[in-house]
Amino acid sequence: MPAALQTHRWFVDENSLGVAKALAHVRGDITWPGAPAGPVPAGAADTAWLPVIGQAGLVVLTRDKRIRSRPLERQALLDHNVRACFLTSGGSLTLFEQLRLWLRYWDDIEDLVADQPAPWLASVTRAGVRIFDTRQSPGQRHGRPSTEIP
Repeated sequence: MPAALQTHRWFVDENSLGVAKALAHVRGDITWPGAPAGPVPAGAADTAWLPVIGQAGLVVLTRDKRIRSRPLERQALLDHNVRACFLTSGGSLTLFEQLRLWLRYWDDIEDLVADQPAPWLASVTRAGVRIFDTRQSPGQRHGRPSTEIP
């Protein structure tokens, strides 16, 4: 049975709809572009949803591996006061592998959300969670050391 709907807290980018729907099945605070009662329509451009998500205080989960090479997109995220976690592990991960990685560090991500004021951008890799861009102090690490996920 799906989780009871709660106030949205997490926004999963359209590039990870499978992850969004799987998480929404067990958590009632997940939304995504086009989700029922969600704040963003399906197919919305980043420039359209960034201000909405930033103002709502939602945390973005995405698998955009190229974020480090896109300074304008990074700046737009920060300008809209967004907190975002990027699954940046190398290679193509299956939906199950993506879920394993997100869930492996879910508590660390929750700690980061609680401890670090917006805006910030963090990478989620097999090695853990690390802030890589912020208006505060970059390079802070969160999470436990880990071994590689097969």
